[in-house]
Amino acid sequence: MAWYDDPSKTTFVGTYANEKQFRWDLDAATKRGWTLQASEDEDEPMIGAPPKTKIQVTFVRQEDWLVNRKREVADSLLHSATRAADEKDARHVKATDELALAEEALRVRLEAVAVSPESGREQAERDLLGTLKDVIARRRAALKAKEEAIKEMDSAVVLGAAEFARSVAMLKQSRESELARLETELALLPSQELVVKAAKEWREAGDRRMAAEEQLRRRAAEHDAKTEALAGRAAQRDELARALKPGR
Repeated sequence: MAWYDDPSKTTFVGTYANEKQFRWDLDAATKRGWTLQASEDEDEPMIGAPPKTKIQVTFVRQEDWLVNRKREVADSLLHSATRAADEKDARHVKATDELALAEEALRVRLEAVAVSPESGREQAERDLLGTLKDVIARRRAALKAKEEAIKEMDSAVVLGAAEFARSVAMLKQSRESELARLETELALLPSQELVVKAAKEWREAGDRRMAAEEQLRRRAAEHDAKTEALAGRAAQRDELARALKPGR
């Protein structure tokens, strides 16, 4: 740490080999609240004067600079914390809105399953599963955004942004109910996956039944055709056989 950055220092005696070194420290120290102390024994170094073997000066810290600097730093921290809290809160609001849309879609899917015809049951169950997974993903995202917002708001409140106190309390209060709802949805997920599997097997069994019934109809038709052919052939034979009877 350079001497002019040390907040514990109030004076500093600098010795410089040349004007360039002196000017470097003078510029840096002036920006940090230091001034040159007037000396009765030695004139202030003049830029452009004939070079001396050494330049020795005393710097003193302005009395109010540290106080003002601390205030500036505190204000800057508060501003940064407030901005971060606002940004996280906005992300949480967006995530919550997206979750609300997903929840509405889930409600619609549940109603669709209840009135779905048999031919569309499997697809309706698949749609419900996909929407449930989407709700779970968005609830997790909303909970993550909530946690980040709470963290930033807590930091802002500690630094003096009291306007976030009520908001952070409400977020913390709603967190438990959101976690409980997520647990319910996670418990529902494997059950819905089993329903989708059962619906697929039910549809496949129905397809096999229809295929078997179609094959039975074709074989019945084939059997009827063979029956008619047999009857025709038998009739022709009987006609010819009657010609062999005596007396004809």
